[in-house]
Amino acid sequence: MTARMVILDAARSYASTHGRLPSLDVLAAEAGVSKGGLMHHFSSRSSLVAALIVAVLDETDRELSDASARGEVVHTWLRLSAQTVVGGTPLTTLAVVTFGANDDLGDTVEQIRDATERWESLLAAELGSLEKARMVRLIGDGMVLGRLIDDRAPVVTTEQVMAVVGRAS
Repeated sequence: MTARMVILDAARSYASTHGRLPSLDVLAAEAGVSKGGLMHHFSSRSSLVAALIVAVLDETDRELSDASARGEVVHTWLRLSAQTVVGGTPLTTLAVVTFGANDDLGDTVEQIRDATERWESLLAAELGSLEKARMVRLIGDGMVLGRLIDDRAPVVTTEQVMAVVGRAS
């Protein structure tokens, strides 16, 4: 694993465990690199945040694409949405990093929007309706936010969602 990946993994692990990103000094220590080594790969906190967000988007894309091949996009989306911050999924990491960033996210916001459209398309292909896909995505988004605020927040099952939106239009 490259030093860059070790740093990104340490940042994600810290964010998932603590519900926030670490300072660059703490991150360097967590990753086992010098602060200069960290800065070699990420010239600023903003560049680190952007790289972490892109890595999380890519991971979520892979998980949902794989789920699409199995006909399990809704189930996978809800599973990813239902995890607590500690040991969290890509979606909880994305929320922690994005909400906690006091940085200019620049083009990264557009990448998040593009990813959301890709994910809704996968959901729509499975559900037969863009409107149903948006409902399922928003349920998942609400579960992520609920779990960030209170890890005892209710989790909605795939069966409960499908009872409301149905499988196909």
